[in-house]
Amino acid sequence: MKYFLFRYAVALLIFIVPALQEAAAQVRLTGMVTDGDTRVGLPSVSIWNKRARIGTVSNETGRYYIEALPGDTIEFSMLSYVRTSIIATGISSTQNVELKRQIFGLQGVNVRGRIYKRDSLAIRDEYEKYFGYKRPGALDVLKTLPSNPITALSYLIPSKARKRKEKFGEQLQYWEEEKHIDYRYNPELVARLTKLESPALDSFMLTHRPSYAFLLNASDYDLMLFIKQSYDRYLREQGLKPKDTSTQQ
Repeated sequence: MKYFLFRYAVALLIFIVPALQEAAAQVRLTGMVTDGDTRVGLPSVSIWNKRARIGTVSNETGRYYIEALPGDTIEFSMLSYVRTSIIATGISSTQNVELKRQIFGLQGVNVRGRIYKRDSLAIRDEYEKYFGYKRPGALDVLKTLPSNPITALSYLIPSKARKRKEKFGEQLQYWEEEKHIDYRYNPELVARLTKLESPALDSFMLTHRPSYAFLLNASDYDLMLFIKQSYDRYLREQGLKPKDTSTQQ
């Protein structure tokens, strides 16, 4: 019994000491991610620490923060933008990042779909273990204990890394759903059906944005009908008479 307790005490020290050393050396990077042309903050940008394999997502105004060790490579990526990386310095600092739009030399209405599906699959592949991530439970501890007591012990200790993984998984899921909405409910389609132009178009699309649950099962006709009905309500809200907008292609 004493040997058993001694073994777990050693395992605990092996697990905790490096973690404390790493925590002491960590720095925090904060800043804003913006569009390189408009200088407007970009929400839902994936921010990834390549060494630690942890990540986060920029908030609705484009602001972010992430922990790192000096020398870590932090990668910023988003659909339709060129990936950009920065190197963590030896002190906590503010580092703003500008993302440049990718220029695709392709023509046709299906380009948006091809790029969206390709990039979505790439993100799924790269961050596979974070989608649907769940923190280890009692069953995980029991399964891991015989073969790897150190790992099993780590499951019992509160961990910032696991909380970050869980949060990052939730953010990735939200990001993917928002991108699915953007792909189908796009300015080109809405402008064609409503004849609106910015800034009225932007305001209309924000106010009448469909849900992910609706778009998941909606046909193209369902979506166009949704836009037409939303536009009729929009005109009534503006004190105008709804026009006879058709859903023709």
